[in-house]
Amino acid sequence: MKASVFYETGPAEVLKYTDVDRPTLHAGEVLVKVEACGVNRLDIWVRSGRYKTYTPHILGSDVAGTIVDFAEGVTNLSKGERVLIYPVLSDGTCEFCISGKTNLCEKIGLLGSARNGGYAEYVNIPSQNIIKIDELDFDVAASLPVNFGTAWNALVRRARINPTDTLLIWAAGSGLGHAALQIAKLFGATVIATAGSDEKLHMASKLGADYTINHKNENVPERVLSITQGKGVDVVFDHVGRETWKKSIDCLKKGGTLLSVGVTTGDNVEVAIPSIYRNELLIAGVYAMTKDDMVKVIHLAAQRRIRPVIHKRMNMSEAAEAHRMLESSEQFGKVILKP
Repeated sequence: MKASVFYETGPAEVLKYTDVDRPTLHAGEVLVKVEACGVNRLDIWVRSGRYKTYTPHILGSDVAGTIVDFAEGVTNLSKGERVLIYPVLSDGTCEFCISGKTNLCEKIGLLGSARNGGYAEYVNIPSQNIIKIDELDFDVAASLPVNFGTAWNALVRRARINPTDTLLIWAAGSGLGHAALQIAKLFGATVIATAGSDEKLHMASKLGADYTINHKNENVPERVLSITQGKGVDVVFDHVGRETWKKSIDCLKKGGTLLSVGVTTGDNVEVAIPSIYRNELLIAGVYAMTKDDMVKVIHLAAQRRIRPVIHKRMNMSEAAEAHRMLESSEQFGKVILKP
């Protein structure tokens, strides 16, 4: 089969479109013919060596396709079914898995990182990671897991947002940011969205942002305090990391919640601890999503209550170019690779 593979970590150019062996099925596994695979920052971090994996390696966590084969032990699935892969790999036996919090599994891994993913014509996966999508469009389905699933976990399960909340969402033009914006508006919250260009701010407004801030040339905390009449926001959705963390804390009202969802700009920050305890701020970490989160966002997408913005569809052979697009923040929404 054809796949985009890297044999050593490095820049986007290490991705090579080449022939590799089709995956071998093991007991309890399903073989999925890939119809669409979303591109994520995670892919870049694995490819660059920031996150460790083995080589040669095939990236891709967001995979939608059709079941073409399955091994012994699979009894609840049929060939030809349209499916989405839940990308969290778990042991199913630890206390977190038993309670349904597979995203906290003690032996957690992610498709495309801990095992070969969807930058290929076929991918094998344990049958418990399969979610049926019926007639949902493959490209839409492949836009959901890492972005909408994680945003749902953050905003609904961790922050418990409601219509009285005001949120700040950094980088609303990213896959994760534009997902958070839509979910926040689904719950009736007031959203302040940032982006790095007027074009992206306009698109964020079209998705429902109530206020927009250009984070490249405006002072975000000052604007947020002005918009909220000096109070600050209830929740900050921060998936940027080092460059925004202190600003995020400065934007929170007393008793507010900082959702720490990612570290695109770096891992380590310095924070004045008194600003946390004096204002009784909550710092809530968010990692991936549960399978239940995925089922919910699939249902909402099928109802067209959330609608991923697909910036561009590209051939799997163009994976390196897709990575460069994300690294330069050119896109608004999701980039999809097609075999």
